[in-house]
Amino acid sequence: MSAETYLATFGQYNTPENTQAYIHDAYALDVLRREMTNKNSEFYFLFVDQELAGYLKVNILDAQSEPLDDSFMEIQRIYIRVPFKRMGLGKVLMEFAIERAKAFKKPHVWLGVWEKNFPAQKFYQSMGFEHYSSHKFVMGTSTQTDYILKKELEK
Repeated sequence: MSAETYLATFGQYNTPENTQAYIHDAYALDVLRREMTNKNSEFYFLFVDQELAGYLKVNILDAQSEPLDDSFMEIQRIYIRVPFKRMGLGKVLMEFAIERAKAFKKPHVWLGVWEKNFPAQKFYQSMGFEHYSSHKFVMGTSTQTDYILKKELEK
């Protein structure tokens, strides 16, 4: 599912070689196994009519993909499969992620979004995220820019 949703989201904007290189490195079974057994990461899967529709991955402490301080929780992955898009499921996962951050007593959540992924940026802004910084994201031979967005949570 990780490879499927990543390819559906970014495949058309990158070369097949770069996309496949990223999928091979980021979603190899040993990498996913390590991520799923990390005590500071959590995966959640969303089903619609018993069919897997999307998933969410959140990180705290040293599991975050950027060295932000311990007051942050990262929403690293929030993906919906193509047949389930435009059903409000991204919002469901986002609201659940915010609840997890509150349960962890984190006053801030953050995520990275590709600078050219305008639909995702619009969605995140509608959910109260604001630009915080940026970082480079390497996919195969391509170096791209991800915006880091953060949201302050109510105390």
